[in-house]
Amino acid sequence: MLKFAIMSDLHIGIAARSKDLCPEPKAAERKKKNRYNIKVDNKYREYFLDFIEKEKITADYLVLPGDITNSAHPEEVRLASEFIVEVADVLEVPHDKIVFTPGNHDVDWSVYDATDSTGVKWKQRYNAFYHDDFHFNSLLQRGVGDVFLPPHFVLWSFDDIIVLSYNSASHDEPKIKGPVHHGLADPAHLEKISIQLDKINGNDKRLRVFLVHHHPIDFSDPIASTADFSLMTNASNLLELLHKYNFDIVVHGHKHHPRFETHCTPTYPHLPILCAGSFSVEIDSKWAGTIANQFHLVVVEDKKFESVNIQGEIISWAYNPVKRWFPSEESSCGIHHVVPFGNYIVPDELDALVYPFICEALRKNDNVLWKNVLKEFPNLKHLPVKSAEEAFKRYSEKLDCEVYFYTSIHGIMLSTKE
Repeated sequence: MLKFAIMSDLHIGIAARSKDLCPEPKAAERKKKNRYNIKVDNKYREYFLDFIEKEKITADYLVLPGDITNSAHPEEVRLASEFIVEVADVLEVPHDKIVFTPGNHDVDWSVYDATDSTGVKWKQRYNAFYHDDFHFNSLLQRGVGDVFLPPHFVLWSFDDIIVLSYNSASHDEPKIKGPVHHGLADPAHLEKISIQLDKINGNDKRLRVFLVHHHPIDFSDPIASTADFSLMTNASNLLELLHKYNFDIVVHGHKHHPRFETHCTPTYPHLPILCAGSFSVEIDSKWAGTIANQFHLVVVEDKKFESVNIQGEIISWAYNPVKRWFPSEESSCGIHHVVPFGNYIVPDELDALVYPFICEALRKNDNVLWKNVLKEFPNLKHLPVKSAEEAFKRYSEKLDCEVYFYTSIHGIMLSTKE
């Protein structure tokens, strides 16, 4: 069993929801954005660390899918470095098992000069992450490659996993040119990545994790009102590469709305993709009641080498100032507290297996829970939430029953109308 703690889109700086994740900005920036003076969560770090200790949550790796800072100012990167090491210690994650990828906010445009034709100022936009006193530089030294230099990827090899981190924001431009904040899987970069992956022994059975900031598949916001121009360009070819080299899971950030999907092709198996939402950004008020800040634990319970599928579950917690950290709810936070994955049985096969049991159970009782199904068919433990929900919807129509959905997959219930 392997466990990955995931904290995405921290936005340490003026966009973070708490003053303890925001170095005091310059007066001009405070006046421009005013958010610094109205922050109400002044103990966000303390609340989170207390929550981890109270729940006794531990992990093998700490994963940061980009937008670690809000503008990559040195003080933001310093605070980010201190915080992630602090979190790793509480999670009992060794410091060398922190992995990250940069996002479009992890760029210091204050050092950039558009009139510089030498390219020196362009390279300096990532300088803070190379500082010897900050932990990010030491992490880069342990991998092959560099996410901040062409071809903008780093490959970390551990005893049990391989992590490929790719900088999908490397092409991004400063605001003075007109910001381009969509992701890009540069074809030239993918070619270099393929050359590096070809060096890995084909019989290497270590878990393969792909880490990127921008989303490679399209999905709607909770309230779809505007076009999404942030989707990664050339994502199809990137996904094809990940399938080809048998990657087991993709983790990304950028979208502050947490989601979990799987991607497959006619010739390649399912590839789980987790959009991790945001750990500590100040959530836009238009999303109130639909998403919340998130912390995730991905638990990989099994890897079927013959089909290159992994099985496990994603456990998510959300935050608000009243409850603080609590089990996530899909309806109000964006994702279920527990999301199993790895069993992709088709509906007809599932119904043939489960429907007779449902009928028999309802003859004896006036309701049946999904957890009752799992007791009878434990091999369905890793069936995706949506598959279970849709199955119960089909059975409710056939049996003239009501179906109820709760915060956990185990709480899905069929009940006779009587």
